[in-house]
Amino acid sequence: MPPLFTVSIFTKPKSDFMKKMLLLFVLSISSSLLFAQQDSLLKNFKFRIDHFRAINYAVNAGSRFEQFDFISGSQKNSASSGLAGASFFCLKSTDRILLNTSAGLFGSLSGGKSENKTDVSTFKNFSAAPRFSVLNKWFSKKMFTELGTAISGNFYKTKDVTKALPFPSKDNQTEYSIALNMGIGKGRLENVTDMQNALWLYRSLVAVKSLSATLSADDLNGLGQSITKGNNTRVLDLRKRTQFLLSTVDSFLQQKGLITKTDIIYFSNLNDILFFAFNNPRLAGTEKFIRLTPAITGWNNEQANGNGINKYKHRFSTQSLILSSGFSKYIPANLIHQNNYGASLKLAYISTDLSERFFTNGALSNEIKAKADIKQAGINLFYQHAVYPNTRTAINFSLQSEMGYQDAFTKKEFYGIASFSGTFNYFISYRTRLNCNLGASYQKNYYDINQNAALLTDNIRLFANAGVEIAL
Repeated sequence: MPPLFTVSIFTKPKSDFMKKMLLLFVLSISSSLLFAQQDSLLKNFKFRIDHFRAINYAVNAGSRFEQFDFISGSQKNSASSGLAGASFFCLKSTDRILLNTSAGLFGSLSGGKSENKTDVSTFKNFSAAPRFSVLNKWFSKKMFTELGTAISGNFYKTKDVTKALPFPSKDNQTEYSIALNMGIGKGRLENVTDMQNALWLYRSLVAVKSLSATLSADDLNGLGQSITKGNNTRVLDLRKRTQFLLSTVDSFLQQKGLITKTDIIYFSNLNDILFFAFNNPRLAGTEKFIRLTPAITGWNNEQANGNGINKYKHRFSTQSLILSSGFSKYIPANLIHQNNYGASLKLAYISTDLSERFFTNGALSNEIKAKADIKQAGINLFYQHAVYPNTRTAINFSLQSEMGYQDAFTKKEFYGIASFSGTFNYFISYRTRLNCNLGASYQKNYYDINQNAALLTDNIRLFANAGVEIAL
């Protein structure tokens, strides 16, 4: 019979080993349940704001002067420019309504002078760009109806006066676009960025041992809602807004009795997540839709040269009607990974009108008119994958394609476009970032309706670039 101590030598380690394995198993299950709970919160978070408004103003001005000395004489150039604009944004997100409204008007004025020994020329430029868009969705149970419009324009005018020519050269151009959006559907896409940052904040506070207890699902959801409240309460003074956002989130944690200490490490973590987490907005949910989008776009251009003889007028307009039906699905797989994909069927009818008129001494010398219709039936597919390794770094991959059959200018053929792109925005330090992007695109028999419904050249493009952005 073998000695008893031999048995005890092997039995005790086995017992310790089993205890460690059991403890590891329990911890693994607890950890997986915790992260699964957090992933579920991310997917089910509801972004709710009763009424948020923001107004932005922009004013800019500048001037320059330069002088060049040549053997034949000197040349002086001077110019001044100014820009002013204002924009308005309104957001409302309740259980029944999702409303997005924005409007803006921007204008610029510039002028300059160029002078040398033989000639003096001056120029003046003016541009104005108004825009307005509104989209409202009404939700009833799981269904929704939507109605909206987008209106934009651009007016550009330039005048050049040269001493050597008897008349000024003028160029006036007006662009406009009006589109309506009508649709019905099922489901809802929610903005879960605030919940994402709440989870990042929770992890950082756990790491520095600032919490007195593990946060429940309700606590984490409330933390996300407090970030939403802080971000979407209008405070005009930037310093006061900073204080309001920090105090709003801190008050929630204090009232729940979840904070063990409020030292500089605690507040630096709050500040880091609330003000330096700038990842792109994340969505969660599924939306199935049927949409009808009628639109009118066009532009008019009028040019007159400096001899007072020739004038050119060009007008192009497009009327389009697009019916689409499909779905979009946005899935936060977890805090780090996001998957988005969708598909839609499209029926489109596009009518284009083109006219070019040439005048000589005020009389019409030549005129070109063209009218064409384009009919398309196609399918659109997209897939996106995003990686958020931390709150300041993002990696995105995107694949989009559209293919179908069209009758364009009485020519029936298949068409297709596809593109793949990848972007890397890597955090090196608070002042230094690495930006990279690469991709490829392909198009065949593709008409750009914004450029006289022109048939673009079939091509395959590859591109890649990288750079370092340093803020001093």
